[in-house]
Amino acid sequence: MAAIQTVQKIGPLLDLFTIERPEWGVSEVADALGVPRSTAHAMLSSLVETGLLQCRTRGRYRIGWRVVELNQTLNGCVDVRSTAAPMLHELSAKFGETVHLAVMERYRVLYVDKVLGNHVINVAGARVGAHLEGHCSAVGKALLAHCDVTEVERNVLNKPLRRLTPATITNPKSLLQELDTVRRVGAALDAGEAVAEVHCVAAPIRDDMGVVVAALSMTAPATRFVPAQREYRAAVVAAAGAVSKALANTSEPGETSMERDSPLPRAL
Repeated sequence: MAAIQTVQKIGPLLDLFTIERPEWGVSEVADALGVPRSTAHAMLSSLVETGLLQCRTRGRYRIGWRVVELNQTLNGCVDVRSTAAPMLHELSAKFGETVHLAVMERYRVLYVDKVLGNHVINVAGARVGAHLEGHCSAVGKALLAHCDVTEVERNVLNKPLRRLTPATITNPKSLLQELDTVRRVGAALDAGEAVAEVHCVAAPIRDDMGVVVAALSMTAPATRFVPAQREYRAAVVAAAGAVSKALANTSEPGETSMERDSPLPRAL
């Protein structure tokens, strides 16, 4: 039991290491996790032994180089990012808007790729590698909608839903109804729920077994998004469908299924 509890603390420990704060000491980790200093030191030492962390001078810890190796392994096993990249660029080029690719990681959104739009007034969007709660973003709702409802209740609705803007959905029942709508229509909307006056539409990406493995989105200021909402949604659904087809058909890597089957609607 003690070993299981220790393993369960590894995730929150690694979550402490961010771009904003890449370095931690033993006492700081102990305070952040609410564990004895000896426990924090033992966990840090174990992660150093595996290469996930490195111990620097004065007992300070940072992410280790083993992470780079694991990233290469992930890239070799999961090709959704490389498969989706041409579609992300094509979608952004046609509409001039910022496009994201995201996955679900421990019931939070993890942004894994992004193409920045080229409008004078543009949306920077989330940075690659950033996490965000799923209830307040279009990609998050597109992904959560295809998770088991029981697991959503256990892992998302087990705590208050954080309010980021006045439009953020914070009522659990309302969120479940929203996810049901997403499943029925095949796309999710974010109407200023994460950032005020910024709207977004997202659609799920499926692997060759039909399992949702990622979501693709397009983000724009509300002033551009609202009048073009239908066109944006159709384009995002088409692009996500093309990525899904490309994932299922890797026999012709030089030709994307978007090129064969799903040309994007013309920009307004």
